[in-house]
Amino acid sequence: MDIRRVGKPDGFPVVALHGIQGTNDSWTPLATALGDAFHFILPNLPGRGDAGYPASPQACSAEAFARLASAVVEQEIGSRPYMLAGWSMGVSVILELMTHLANGTARHPAPLAVMLMSGTAQLNEVSWFEASEDTALLDEIRQREIRLGLKRAANPQVVAWTWRALEPVSHLAHLAHVTMPALIVHGSADEDCPVAHAYRMGEGIRDATLHVIPGARHSVLTQNTQDVGNAMRAFITRITQHGAISQPPVNREEIHED
Repeated sequence: MDIRRVGKPDGFPVVALHGIQGTNDSWTPLATALGDAFHFILPNLPGRGDAGYPASPQACSAEAFARLASAVVEQEIGSRPYMLAGWSMGVSVILELMTHLANGTARHPAPLAVMLMSGTAQLNEVSWFEASEDTALLDEIRQREIRLGLKRAANPQVVAWTWRALEPVSHLAHLAHVTMPALIVHGSADEDCPVAHAYRMGEGIRDATLHVIPGARHSVLTQNTQDVGNAMRAFITRITQHGAISQPPVNREEIHED
């Protein structure tokens, strides 16, 4: 596995998953900013960074990525408390993994908390790419890479395979499996996953904190690093100080940053 580790070795562990076109580089600014208290474990999924090329298009499904994420948790975390965090497609991988945990097919404990950033439970309702023909799709993928400002991007053909696998997917029913506290971070001006998707996830998760960043777009992880870091630090501090929360709060909390 191609895994980068950033931050305090004895800090609170965070396994963080990148987006469809990104690599673990996407998490580096946040991991560095929070490195005094957190230990970030940043895997690259197949076709990204120095990870191996996927054997086939079938290896690029949310199910396949969830199995890989589960293997990372098993290898890196063991029985320690930890957080699962995902940006964009990483949210979909986490929601897929929640089903493994609910069914008892994962060989590791559930996370103490999850962080779902700029994602959706309904990939079948977003249009990250419009093209249906392969050449046009690859061109669109390269243009989106530029728009998102990705310094190190995934292999375009792997992105195309991944999009074909994810495009019809809905994880709406999987939200019920998110039984731990969840921090949902989203930009109000997200052009790829409109903020309505964040509210929908918040409605389906029994213990959700919604943090909306006014004016922020899809790339909140790199463009709004300080806002995201402040929200994450406050959320994990609250969770770890009170232990795992077994009962949902009476009122759902929503935070807006000016």
